[in-house]
Parts: sequence; structure tokens; C-alpha cells
Amino acid sequence: MLPSDYGPEDIEFWIEPPLLLSIQSDVRRLLDEGVDSQVLNLVRELRRIIEGKGLIKGINSSARAFNAYAIDSSYPTPPLELIGGVMTVLSYGYVGYLNGSYDRYMTGEVVFEDVGEFERVITRRAQVRERELAIKLLREKARGRKEVDLVILDGEIPIHPLPYNLPVEGGVLAHVTKVIGDLLNLAVKTGTPIIGVVKRVRSRLLSVLTNECLPMNDKLIASLVLNNGEYMVLGNYGEVMPQWVRVNYGDCELRKRCGGKNAGCNDIKELMSRRLSEGLANIERVFSGSVHPGLGMLSRVQVVFYKPRNGAPAVKLEVFNPSDKVSIDELVAYLESQTTDTGYPFLLDRVDEYVRLDPRILDYVRNLIIKGSRDLNPALLTMLQLTNPQKAYLVRRLEA
Repeated sequence: MLPSDYGPEDIEFWIEPPLLLSIQSDVRRLLDEGVDSQVLNLVRELRRIIEGKGLIKGINSSARAFNAYAIDSSYPTPPLELIGGVMTVLSYGYVGYLNGSYDRYMTGEVVFEDVGEFERVITRRAQVRERELAIKLLREKARGRKEVDLVILDGEIPIHPLPYNLPVEGGVLAHVTKVIGDLLNLAVKTGTPIIGVVKRVRSRLLSVLTNECLPMNDKLIASLVLNNGEYMVLGNYGEVMPQWVRVNYGDCELRKRCGGKNAGCNDIKELMSRRLSEGLANIERVFSGSVHPGLGMLSRVQVVFYKPRNGAPAVKLEVFNPSDKVSIDELVAYLESQTTDTGYPFLLDRVDEYVRLDPRILDYVRNLIIKGSRDLNPALLTMLQLTNPQKAYLVRRLEA
């Protein structure tokens, strides 16, 4: 039933009654489903397995100090939909915390593409730019111009399709191979750990612990299995990825495509068998470093989960630690000691704030283009028109 005493200050006042009823119905359904006993039993079993393997460790309460740099990027959403394509502004930069003081840098570029999957294009562009910035930092370190003890990335260390496959030679993603290879080579040369803090976790790598497809993502499972102040190292890519590919094609995909029924699923099983063989061969090509020697070091990237003492959910890390001068224990202790109420190390919070852009910058850039064109022809003017003027309020031009 609708509330009888709601007023203009309540959100229910502004929602159409049929929509409000549908929302309330779905909320009730989600509450009724909840977390069933089977999931809780699974969590207890996973805890037993992890303890039996000796994977769980307590996070050291005393943390070593590091001169750390965090790198992030940002772009306004939604992008500006113009008749001639999709436009946005990509900013990227770093924030370093060095001996009690900050070192900051930010730059960016205008991205204008006439493509259907713009989100994929801009995401990959951002990932490449972040890693190119990490390379720049490590080169500065190699020349003795910066003190960099470790580099923190927002997200995974590799860029898709790595580490599962190599980008097509000569294709649009071929540059990814060189960027990741150069980053890992410089990390080894300078003895600098690279840490990827993964926020959007949809992986199910913890399935390798049971050799069965787990029904929940790694972040949720780690949050339920680990106690506050604990961490675990699942293993390195060289160990985990082949196991995961076997579980994925031997169980996860079969459940998804066959609905748990073996009968009448032979064609799918044959397809998954081929995919498994191809997947293992592709991973071996990446880890062998046959195309770029630096890529072979991806097999040494460690998959780590820790649960902060402040009660936040578990955090997934990818750690490339090329030096014996610092241990995984010390790196995890440092990150945990810096974890804020957002659930992530404070340097990631700082760099996120630093590179964040106001969406209204998009209309500002559009107007710069128009004003900067002395001989504005009708075709260019048409190209710069909004595809959907009804959404113009989202990017109202910044006042001068």
C-alpha cells in the first residue's frame, strides 16, 4: 500500500503510483530471497578449505611507510552525444604521498569517436593512459628524478584481452601489448611493486579452491569468508588462470548454457572442450613472452584479498612484486593501514577527487570548437549539434 502521510519532501511523492508499487514489490521479493542456507554452508566450507591450505594470514598492525603514487582517470558520464559522434574529455593523473607531502600531476585529452560502443573505447583509452603515466613515473625514478616505492593503479594491472589472450597483431589493441610489457619491464628494472586495486569485481577466481563454479563473485565471497584484519594470497596468474579456465569451461559455462541438465547438451560440451583447449593455449602464449618478453612476467602477478579492520568489505588486489626488498605482508599492511571508510586506500580517494571532471565541461569544449573555427561550414556545424537536445540540461555550459 502507498504511504498515507508522505509529502513533497519524500521521494515517494514524486514517483508515479504504478512505478512505486512495482519497486516495492521487487524489494519485497529480494528481501524474501535473501542469502539462503546453501550459500552460508558454502561460505563455511570455503573457510575450512582456505584455513586447511594455510592461505589466511593476519594483517600486521604496524605498517611500513612508503613513498607511494596512485594513478587514476576520469571522464564525465554520460558523454556528449553529437550528430557527428560521441565526445567526452578524458583526464588522468597521479597523486604521490612523499615523506608527508603531496606530489600531483594531471593532464587529459578530448575524445571524439563515431562508434557504437563508446564506453568500451573510452575505458580502454583510459586504462592505456593510466599505465603510460605509470611508465613515465618509473622512467623518472630510473633517472633519479623521483622517489617511487610503489605504484597503485585503480583496477587490474593488465588490459583486456590480457592475460587470457594477446591483442591481435596490428589491430586497434596492439599497443596494449607494448604498454603492459614496458610497464612490467620497468617495474623489474627499478624494483618497484605495481598494485592494482580492483573495485568492480565480477571475477570468480576463488572457484579454483573447490574446482566448481561458485555462485557469487570474489569480492562478496572474500567479504563473507575473511574476518576483519585478515588477508589471503590465492596464488599467481601462472597458477590460477589455467585452473580458472578449466573451471569456467568445464562447469560455469555448462551450467549457464545447459541449465544444469546433461541430457541434450553434447554440442555445448564439445564447444566448451574446444574453448578450453584454445583458452589454455592462449594463456600459454601470453605467459611465454614469445611476442613481448615483458608479458611473460604477468604470470607472476599475485591475486590477493584483504578485509580491513574498519569493517569495510574485502578488497581484491593484483600485486606484481619484482623485488625481494619488500614482502606481500608489508604491502598489504600498508594498504590496510591507509584504507578509509570508502573501503580503499586513501591515495586512491585523493587521486579520484583530483582527476574528477564536472559534466558541464563537455558543452564548454563543444563551444570552444565552434568559437575556434573561423570558417565554420554548415557540415561542421551540423556535426556538432546535439543528437538529443532534450538532454542538454545534463551538460549545461559552464559559465566563464
